[in-house]
Amino acid sequence: RLPNSIRLAPISFALVALSSLVFLLFFQLRIMVLLQWFNFVPVEMTDIGVSLGRPGNDWWRYVTPTLLHFSWLHLVFNCLWLWEFGQRIEHRIGAVNMVGLYLVTAVVSNGVQYLWSGPSIFGGMSGVVYSFLGFLWAASLVRPGWLQAPPPAILGFMLIWLIVGLLGTLEFLGVGAIANGAHIGGLAIGFVLGLLFGVLTRFHRSA
Repeated sequence: RLPNSIRLAPISFALVALSSLVFLLFFQLRIMVLLQWFNFVPVEMTDIGVSLGRPGNDWWRYVTPTLLHFSWLHLVFNCLWLWEFGQRIEHRIGAVNMVGLYLVTAVVSNGVQYLWSGPSIFGGMSGVVYSFLGFLWAASLVRPGWLQAPPPAILGFMLIWLIVGLLGTLEFLGVGAIANGAHIGGLAIGFVLGLLFGVLTRFHRSA
């Protein structure tokens, strides 16, 4: 029998498990073809370096960058928040809606990051994490008690982290490149969807 928390949030758990599996194959075992397949734009490894293409008909690339992580810290940080926020949402909206929420927020956050940085190599669940944060935040505003709102300390920390990333401080400190576009796009679409779900469920309950 699976633990109760996993049975109640199978999609959130699957996203954590899949991200971890891809990380082990890509980062630890150096199966670089995953980068070529999963990056937002095609990546070609040549003798003189890396060549980047442009978005084409590979529809899966709008989602799959979320599965790429480039360090243990990157993976652990994203997966902890992915589970913390994701299971709270999935308990309420169910697995099917959770799949839709993930896909929509992944596409939007990845798309905004591409518009922000142009053809580049980027990845990680952080855009989805910020979308889940925005969803919880907005839904708890329009329908208090329906979802467990993020504690003020966590909400403040995540927003400060977003601002620090925008200021370039993290890159200056050597943390690495930050997908600021994905963070902003994810938070925005998550907030909008949180408002929508909160209002719709409120009306449904009234009816």
